[in-house]
Amino acid sequence: MKVAPLPDDEAQRMAALRGYGVLDSEPEADFDELTRFASELCGTPIALVSLVDAGRQWFKSRVGLDAAETPRDIAFCAHAILQRGVFEVEDASADPRFADNPLVVAAPSIRFYAGAPLLNAEGFPLGTLCVIDRVPRSLDPLQRHGLEVLGRQVIAQLELRRKLADLARARDQALAGVRAKDVFLATMGHELRTPLGGILGLSELLLDGPVGGQDGVADDLRAIHRAGSHLLEVVEDILGLAQLELDQPRLRPRRFDLDELLADVEATVRPLLRGRTVALDVSRSPTPVVADPTRVRQIVYNLVANAIRFTERGSVAVTVAREGDTIAVRVRDTGVGIPREKLALLFRDFSQVHGDHEAELRGTGLGLAISRRYARLMGGDIVAESEPGRGSTFTLTLPLEPAT
Repeated sequence: MKVAPLPDDEAQRMAALRGYGVLDSEPEADFDELTRFASELCGTPIALVSLVDAGRQWFKSRVGLDAAETPRDIAFCAHAILQRGVFEVEDASADPRFADNPLVVAAPSIRFYAGAPLLNAEGFPLGTLCVIDRVPRSLDPLQRHGLEVLGRQVIAQLELRRKLADLARARDQALAGVRAKDVFLATMGHELRTPLGGILGLSELLLDGPVGGQDGVADDLRAIHRAGSHLLEVVEDILGLAQLELDQPRLRPRRFDLDELLADVEATVRPLLRGRTVALDVSRSPTPVVADPTRVRQIVYNLVANAIRFTERGSVAVTVAREGDTIAVRVRDTGVGIPREKLALLFRDFSQVHGDHEAELRGTGLGLAISRRYARLMGGDIVAESEPGRGSTFTLTLPLEPAT
């Protein structure tokens, strides 16, 4: 019996084979179909997808054979990978290389063998798609060509399998990263919101109590409250943008009364009116809406809070109207207004449309960008109209039916 020599590039060939991660894997239908087809095409009782490992040939797929592997030194496939075309042995019992081979003199009693090398894209032979019979015979040209074609399909399945495994690993790594970032954002949100909430609550309590009436103290407390509110806004905006960038949030649409939501927003923004001669008018009429109430509240609060911030005197009005198949929530103010050429910047991340002399009015430049993203996720939008010195109107539109 002649033992096949090792290929000159055996180390690289083995590295290529191991790179597919297929050795000792479970049977897969895509490979089994190709093996059965090879058996039927060539009219043989045995067909194998054989991968030649360091000391064995292992069968990824097999028809007509119980063994899962055999030693490499007696493997016909170890000879087949040394050439590029189909390796064919018409009668192994009469071939000096195989006459005393255990696979010939005992079960499975091989007489005929034909193997098409499985060449990957780099040209390394990983193994063969082979057919075996217990009687001498040969392949006709069509069978030989068909075996080569099926061999290329085996390689295509191996490549696809590897790509899917790579994608799965990338997905798992991404999900692990997402989970880590999610935990980080939740932790940071808690660590930052908790002390800020305490500062704001205490400053409001002191302002409304006897201490707030003392000379000079009220101004200091209001300054503390403004600074805390600004910092909390920065925290909320940055965390909100990070969550949007991390993953598209899952919306939870349900039917709710927009009138009740607006009343809640009105009560929440009332403290922002301290020291301003601004009339806040929120229209009240029952308006059932199907949307994510948490996101809608976040958007409306942002629009109304902005309107108050940029209106030192005059009015801020919130109205609701049904327009075709949408609900429109308009927030009008009589504040500083925005130049026409800067309107396009409003919804860009971190953009600012006011100059340095209005620094006390500036936020993070994220609130409107985040609000529009949420509005569009719900199937709506936000548009802005403004005139310097006369005020601005921001309109949130929502579909009457939830976005699908």
